[in-house]
Amino acid sequence: MRIIDAHMHIGLQSFCDNENSEFQYDLCSTYDEIIELMDASDVDMAIILPIPHKDFNTVKANSYVFEAYQKHSDRLIPFCRIDEHLEENIEKGFRGVKLHLLYEEVDIKNIKKELQQIEDANIPLILHAKFANKVKQVEQILKYAPNLNIILAHMGRGHLYTGEQTIDNALALKKYPNVYMDLSTVGDLPSIINVCEILGYDRVIYASDYPFGKNCLGEKYRYTDELNALKQNLSREQSELIFHENIERLLEVKNDVYVRRAKKADVDSVMDMFNSISSEDQKFLAYGNKASLIRQIIRSERHCYVAVYENRVVGFLRESGRPEGYSLLEEILVLPEYRGKGVATKLISHYHRAFHKNMAKTNASNHKMINMLSKNGYVAENPDAPRIINWVRNGE
Repeated sequence: MRIIDAHMHIGLQSFCDNENSEFQYDLCSTYDEIIELMDASDVDMAIILPIPHKDFNTVKANSYVFEAYQKHSDRLIPFCRIDEHLEENIEKGFRGVKLHLLYEEVDIKNIKKELQQIEDANIPLILHAKFANKVKQVEQILKYAPNLNIILAHMGRGHLYTGEQTIDNALALKKYPNVYMDLSTVGDLPSIINVCEILGYDRVIYASDYPFGKNCLGEKYRYTDELNALKQNLSREQSELIFHENIERLLEVKNDVYVRRAKKADVDSVMDMFNSISSEDQKFLAYGNKASLIRQIIRSERHCYVAVYENRVVGFLRESGRPEGYSLLEEILVLPEYRGKGVATKLISHYHRAFHKNMAKTNASNHKMINMLSKNGYVAENPDAPRIINWVRNGE
């Protein structure tokens, strides 16, 4: 069976810029050490994370992770810390981001832009929350980036190697389908199983947090102890999900159609898309009257989303705000050759996570749009209207 350890740290003590640092945990390890441990333990791949502390130089820490990935690209998956080079690092090839709210002394409200960059890149965020109110911290992040895939490190447990708080976290976060948990340093098998039953085996991920346990438990620590316990107590199907399928799904989504905020650079692609659809569809969308407005709003980088496949824009959605917290779905369209492939579903799902209360207007003859709205929870307020039908959806 394939095994991916989704939480391992590498780094060197020389990356610490503060010789008087009070950081009490030794998370230093070389990538050669990691590879040797993986080989000895039959672990196929690992997500490698930089040392997550404010005293450790972020550029040096991220660079070392990427160097490790370049040396062992078939075994190691690089995640970075947030710094001023985040966008560059994502474009460079980092596959995710690690955020430690405690050690890095980060205030969530100060990184709204960065959270949205991670969301738009469609890569996961591994979050180590502060000790109290972990659910509220996750929800604050989702307020800024509602479609961000979050992996709550250590199941949000309380004290080390306990299941403390994990059940409550799972119950509270179950309603967010893009929130996952890694089971590192929980060390309590009944709690892990309970969380899997509550959250779903498809939302729990195997991870070790190496070398934390080695330095915390000393001679008592064996890397394979938890690995073996899980193997013995999970079914084959459950094991496949937790040991590799769940994290692979999160890492591979960028190779599928994904949705992000529209950028200025998308203007020409979107306008070409409008020009490629039939005259009937253009009429339903009132495109002749809206073309300049749509172009202007895309350039403002607000209210618009695009679906992307293999670096090509294949779908578009625009919304606008309305009173009482409602969002009006203005236009949604998909390139003709990509219709019937779930692109519209991904656009509308992304939109509904960002805006829970929605309105729409359709031409009474636009049967395709009427069918799509009906399937996605919209209710017609005037279903027998001869020309324009008004729709409402209260996703709350």
